[in-house]
Amino acid sequence: MPQDSTDKTLRISVVMCTYNGESYLREQLDSILRQTYPVYEIVVQDDGSIDGTMSLLEEYAQHNPNIKVFSNDSGRHGINANFFSAMRRAKGDYIAISDQDDIWEPDKLSLQAEAIGNKMVCSGFSVPFSADGFPVQADWRRPCLHLLRNCYLSEMPGHTILMRRDLLDNLREGEKISLYYDWQIACVAAAAESVAFVEKKLVNFRRHSHAATATVPVGNGIISKGAWNYVKVSLFHHRFLQNELKKRFAIVKPFLEQLPFVTPSLSAGVRMSELHLHKGLLWFFRRMIFFVRHSHHIFHTEERRPVVRVLRAIFFVYSCGYYYRSHLPQKEKR
Repeated sequence: MPQDSTDKTLRISVVMCTYNGESYLREQLDSILRQTYPVYEIVVQDDGSIDGTMSLLEEYAQHNPNIKVFSNDSGRHGINANFFSAMRRAKGDYIAISDQDDIWEPDKLSLQAEAIGNKMVCSGFSVPFSADGFPVQADWRRPCLHLLRNCYLSEMPGHTILMRRDLLDNLREGEKISLYYDWQIACVAAAAESVAFVEKKLVNFRRHSHAATATVPVGNGIISKGAWNYVKVSLFHHRFLQNELKKRFAIVKPFLEQLPFVTPSLSAGVRMSELHLHKGLLWFFRRMIFFVRHSHHIFHTEERRPVVRVLRAIFFVYSCGYYYRSHLPQKEKR
């Protein structure tokens, strides 16, 4: 495949899923059509909108023959199933995933086409902005893209991803489990050690209170409210959260085991999954030792202070469950 952004023959399909997105959709479609890299096709699949989304899409399709519009007529599929279905419709060699309410930088695809080379996935920075006063906080630190980090939560938001289409062959669809499509993509590429990252803003990430993924940012300084809540929840709800982790890694482990790669990252990911599936003091200390040994790969960004990194890794035996605090009973979340 071409690896130089000056060669415009690399076929990129943009895949977007919509649901009641009329208010913001026009801005996003315009930003995709203005890309400096030619878009092979734009596949849009609507999931039963009841506003003017379909009319707007049909208007754009009439004036842009590379826009292909589909609708789920058999009822709502949900975010995961809708994206899986839409990605399968793409005909390009590469797929760029798009949300309906963001705004792409004009050179997003050009930068990613240049950076991806022979990698499976390319991601980059998305910078949040508020549409209705919803609080936002930008983070320009380069995220950890190692598989161990991504086993807990994806550091590659779906709306930043450019991927080889043949990566779809490694995804699991139609299962009633919480392995979201973008998490699967990120973990497949990380397991293959095949990730590129553009250290520039690619996406203006719209945040509003009724977004499906809306979360309020909190500070993480050592004396901040966010840091105190992190420690409190991790310790006070350790048993509950560890049980949630056990459920998750009972799903993650077989997902990783079926991947056709032989890499140190994948071996470490399977081992970490196994460690989470056992209870007892011995396994508690085994997890702690594993986290210390792999302390470069389990935090959002690299901790360069060795002593601090080791202490954080020791505490991670408790705090690794913090990512699933949303599973706590409502009255115990704070």
